[in-house]
Amino acid sequence: MKRHIQVIFEALLTVLIIVDILLMGLMIVGLTVGIKHVTVYNIGDYDLIIAILILIDLLVFRIRLYKLNKDNWRFIRENWAYIVSIIPITFICFQIFQLFGYIDIIGLLVLLRFYALYKVLRITGKGVRKYPSKTKLDYATVVLFLVLVIGSFLFFLAEHGVNHEVPNYESAMWYAIVSMTTVGYGDIVPVTSIGRIIGIIIILTGMGYVSLVTATLAYSFIDFFRKESRKAADRVEKKYLEKIDELIAHVNKLENKIDENKTKKE
Repeated sequence: MKRHIQVIFEALLTVLIIVDILLMGLMIVGLTVGIKHVTVYNIGDYDLIIAILILIDLLVFRIRLYKLNKDNWRFIRENWAYIVSIIPITFICFQIFQLFGYIDIIGLLVLLRFYALYKVLRITGKGVRKYPSKTKLDYATVVLFLVLVIGSFLFFLAEHGVNHEVPNYESAMWYAIVSMTTVGYGDIVPVTSIGRIIGIIIILTGMGYVSLVTATLAYSFIDFFRKESRKAADRVEKKYLEKIDELIAHVNKLENKIDENKTKKE
């Protein structure tokens, strides 16, 4: 039962970590073009929640593997990513110390946290990475994030100052996310040719990713039912083989009795 809880918890944590990596990427890009402080605070709050969840995963599901092991250095060496990931760098740097003037140094710290979160992601996502790896959805996710981060940045550079609907980087982020999900509210419309081209690339990327996700889900369900059907067939085959063995044993007993009767008569 505990194993099932761990798989479910880490599967959800995997999705939340992916979102955290995306938000911090957008934040770092946004800090170079003037993102609002309130947006940074919101991302920092989310980063704090992720750090707490990673800490829970470490204490409940990971540290118990080393409870009988006295080699603390081995534990630190093999779980350094967890230790780094439980430090909410964004929250500490901006909410607590207001270090908006040290973006370069904070950027390096965030890159370290990126790598640590990636290492944790490989651990927590081990149970759910089987099908995405087969359908290359993991690589597609990386491409999706790059298009989203770079696309929103380029869209802001192209539209800011000429499009009154893009007064800040948050508006460019909103446009990129809405376009990628193919929702298209129409509240932000590009007015430059470059902006429109970027919008087309973002839309096509989102459509392709959704198609790949659908294919991955379909493949996972088909593979699951195929395995279950195979198990059911194996159980039926085993059952019939057992019945056949019983019948053969019964026939052998009858033949032995017939032979014994013949011997007695002779």
